[in-house]
Amino acid sequence: MKEQGDLLFALDIGTRTVIGIVLRYADGIFEVLASDIVEHQERSMLDGQIHNVGQVADQVAKVKNRLEEILDVKLERVSIAAAGRALKTVDYDAVLEFEEKRMVTEEDLKTLEFNAIQQAQKKLVGAGRIDGEPRDYHFVAHSVKEYQLDGMPIKSLEGHKGKRISAKIIATFLPRVVVDSLLTVVNKIGLEVEYLTLEPIAAANVVIPKDMYNFNLALVDVGAGTSDIALTKGGAMLGYAMVPVAGDEITETLAEHYLLDYATGESIKRALVKGEELKAKNILSQEVVIKPEEALEVIQPMVQSLASQISEAILMLNNKAPQAVICVGGGSMTPSLLEGIAAFLEIPLERVGIKEYSDIKNIRGEIKDISNAQLSTPIGIAITSYYNKNKANFIDVTVNGYKHQIFTLNKAAVADALLSADIDLRELWGTPGMGLTCTVNGNLIVLKGEMGEPGRIFLNGEEISDLEREIVSGDEIKVVPGKKGADASGVVGDVVPELRAYTLTINGEKTVIKPEIYQNDQLVDRETRLNDGAVIKYDDFSTMRAVIAKLYDKDPEEIQNDFISYTINDEIKYIPHGEMLIMADNKPIDLDMPVNEELEYIVINNNRNTFTVKDIINSQLEESIEIVFNGSILTIPTHGKLYCNGKEITGDEQIKNGDELIYQERQITVQSVFDYINYNITPFLDSFQLTVNGKEAALNDFLKDGDRLTLTYKKDFKRGTN
Repeated sequence: MKEQGDLLFALDIGTRTVIGIVLRYADGIFEVLASDIVEHQERSMLDGQIHNVGQVADQVAKVKNRLEEILDVKLERVSIAAAGRALKTVDYDAVLEFEEKRMVTEEDLKTLEFNAIQQAQKKLVGAGRIDGEPRDYHFVAHSVKEYQLDGMPIKSLEGHKGKRISAKIIATFLPRVVVDSLLTVVNKIGLEVEYLTLEPIAAANVVIPKDMYNFNLALVDVGAGTSDIALTKGGAMLGYAMVPVAGDEITETLAEHYLLDYATGESIKRALVKGEELKAKNILSQEVVIKPEEALEVIQPMVQSLASQISEAILMLNNKAPQAVICVGGGSMTPSLLEGIAAFLEIPLERVGIKEYSDIKNIRGEIKDISNAQLSTPIGIAITSYYNKNKANFIDVTVNGYKHQIFTLNKAAVADALLSADIDLRELWGTPGMGLTCTVNGNLIVLKGEMGEPGRIFLNGEEISDLEREIVSGDEIKVVPGKKGADASGVVGDVVPELRAYTLTINGEKTVIKPEIYQNDQLVDRETRLNDGAVIKYDDFSTMRAVIAKLYDKDPEEIQNDFISYTINDEIKYIPHGEMLIMADNKPIDLDMPVNEELEYIVINNNRNTFTVKDIINSQLEESIEIVFNGSILTIPTHGKLYCNGKEITGDEQIKNGDELIYQERQITVQSVFDYINYNITPFLDSFQLTVNGKEAALNDFLKDGDRLTLTYKKDFKRGTN
């Protein structure tokens, strides 16, 4: 037997049949060299899922062996496709930036798309948990919805120059259990999987050329177990969906109605397409005549249900009816199905049709015993493989004793195997202990945990450190996880600086101010254990604002050391212009300056909004002196004159900031005393003698507090006569 060489071998392992096809590509034409089809003898597959691996493997082996006999070629590599059962799609935008503007290469595109696929898989695994455990998904295909070069949409990036490239992709995944059963069947008969794709993607690549992606089209692959759907719009593949209903449900309806076994029911369904009348024996060995018109009426409710579910899936994915629906797959030939889809979507019947094999471009060769509707998927698998196999690697490796299949758009590396095996790279490196965070007076502080002990990686027994080391099929990888570091811990004193107490003199009294530390509003000391996420607040009372707030139980931010300043007789004075005034050295202080233990602080509380001149110099206005006049004590007022900003005032005016006051004190003379007691001494002055403190005095002599004034007759004075 000759070697397979460049021949394309594709298998469509369906619910009802296994179809194999071998093609050769040359000069833009795919030539069909051989094909074969077998039906499952038992219902070993249901809804696209393999239930009996052995039975399915036997049928696949028959197809492989027949093709090898026809071509005299040893088939070793095969491309396969999975049905859309339990399909998951994830949209993701990938970006790749270069250090400088340069030409985009094919390798750049591989890196860009593979990064997007990896991130999409992480996104899906993170969201797809079942009973708290992450569900394992296998990547099966992707489509690029849009490329951008330096922010501008472009159809193809390769060969263009730019600094930043991006791609919007839609990646498709299936639960690993679905894919693994397919791989097991293929491996069981000695074949190596060359490429894996999704059935609707494979069919779309043949039925809908790239230049038709601008149309809003729905491709429906109606098989036996599932109906797979793909949508195009705006130049790209828009998305995929799956309906778990297809041709088998029609077969089962006929079998139940006429009491037939499944195989006979399948034969009746196929005959209906040809309009033939059949005779069959039911399970009671009774002969039953089945007329086409009667059978069509029997299956009509199920056909309408299938059409309805397909239409609903299309509308949910597309948000509206598409421009047209293209059907492939054996189930698409079910009578009245196309009419039902058109009716449910409310589009003309001529917009729903089956793509004929003869209409597929670039395909040559004769295919026997396989209907046109069944050919799109196997041919599509082969063609999709041709255009993608050089960009993909699909290998089997063993990680910690378990086999894993890896799909990568680059050369497979150890990192890809670890990702496939769900090994957390953080654990591999020995994750550090959990950090401890807290806020201290509003500032975030992080205490780091201890570093962990790194793990070890062995590739085929050799210890390695390079995760980008290339791997090939059959490699064995062993991972020894690292050890986690100790979690961070600490006490309050680790995050709060050393604080000191202050001894201050306030209003003449000594006051000791001690710092206070609070953890989550609880008073603590420096040795208190630090809680993760704690809110730490401390006051070190290093400013007078903090001291006053503590002593007078006030909000520090609300304390305003506002004042009014004025001068009286060129001496500057201050009065409060708020609740309180804090002073030192006879002047207001800056509350946010550090405290000074050497100063004496004065705190003046105030409950007034305004002050008059009289309020602040009332003692001067009311000042008086006491003298002794002829043995009697007299209190003589000394009212002076008051000026504000050069204008004489009475003292009832309000003081304003910046006022300049002048007070001229009145001096008391001997004459002032007599004026005060309302005694006019002038006419009799020659007959009296005035003394101050025993010394002769005149009327214009000044008196001071405590002086003794006497008024007596002169001894030598003689009264005159009339």
